[in-house]
Amino acid sequence: MSYSARILCIDDEPGVVELVSLILKSQNIQVDGAHSGTQGLKAMRANPPDAVLLDVMMPEMDGWEVYKEMRADAALKHIPVIIVTARNSSFEEIIARERAGVSDYVTKPFLPEDLRKSLAKVLGRV
Repeated sequence: MSYSARILCIDDEPGVVELVSLILKSQNIQVDGAHSGTQGLKAMRANPPDAVLLDVMMPEMDGWEVYKEMRADAALKHIPVIIVTARNSSFEEIIARERAGVSDYVTKPFLPEDLRKSLAKVLGRV
């Protein structure tokens, strides 16, 4: 099967990766999963995706550290990143996201339509 896009979902909760896969299957989008920042960076370097869905709150290496490494890597810095945060994000975190220049963000728990709109936006399909 040929997919219209390939997304890497980096989240320490396997259920989130599964949910994202289910939501995007109908859009003909392939979702690869990584359950840690280190695993996500390794997967991106092996096979760069069209976009990354990146959880902020992860043990070991949080989403901001992953994002910072991506931006420092010439092979990865062009990949659009959608940050995923908990709904109770602080004002400081929202400002930091804006300054960091992430492509977009969604808050957990997210609605399927919010995720689809965000991806359409970063993949240039709106």
